[in-house]
Amino acid sequence: MINVLVPVTENAEEFLKSVNSICDDIAVQLIVGVTESLAKKYDFNIPNAIVREYEDKVSREEMLNDFQPLLLGEGVFIARKPFTKEEFKNFTSQREQIVVCKSKEKNKIVGLVKRIWRSIVKVIFGVKFFEGDPSLIYFNKELGGVLTNINNFSYSTRIDRWRGTTKTAVDSSYPNVKPQQDKVLNMKLLICAFVALAMGVVTTSLVCIFAKVTVVIGLLLACLDIICLSIFTLLLIAYTFNMQVGHKNINAVKKGE
Repeated sequence: MINVLVPVTENAEEFLKSVNSICDDIAVQLIVGVTESLAKKYDFNIPNAIVREYEDKVSREEMLNDFQPLLLGEGVFIARKPFTKEEFKNFTSQREQIVVCKSKEKNKIVGLVKRIWRSIVKVIFGVKFFEGDPSLIYFNKELGGVLTNINNFSYSTRIDRWRGTTKTAVDSSYPNVKPQQDKVLNMKLLICAFVALAMGVVTTSLVCIFAKVTVVIGLLLACLDIICLSIFTLLLIAYTFNMQVGHKNINAVKKGE
């Protein structure tokens, strides 16, 4: 049986079409989360589905973490965006263990830059991105048992920490969704990055203006500039990483009453 997890915080009509297209499949456990305002506006009385209602402030990633205890230890299909029945069958019929959406690169230069950047992220943070987009993602039954016990379920389905597994990417029709951001953390990273850069520039400029620069002072300033530039670069990489992956530490929530 395939666990189908559908968190609905927008595009309710499209998501309803998606879940209604597969709700009669006896090989599917359908788990749907919906915000209160959408539940009042649309009919989420879906046959053969577990439907949970949440407060409007709850995000789709929080819903997904809340779904984890309901998993049956079989295949898992996560729909962060709407899908068609044909796409569902295409994802779940692949031989590979993990299936994601194909990324649609606008040009080769952008693709090359992304590959270089992902290599840098892998070296610095020790994690990889999926070769595609996890807006729709399927884990076969061999990985289902792992997903029932894995820490930070939502994050682990957005980043590729799955060693020794086979992966592929297939086409999907709906646009990929943007990851949920931790705006406070992102702002802190940006501020700290530019403070570090400014510290190096200002300190070097002031010393050069008001003091006699000897060889020793020059070497110290060079070391300071290298350190500040390194901090700036690392924080900027962390910022771009968070922008692509989204909020990392997301807790599960209680079902709304």
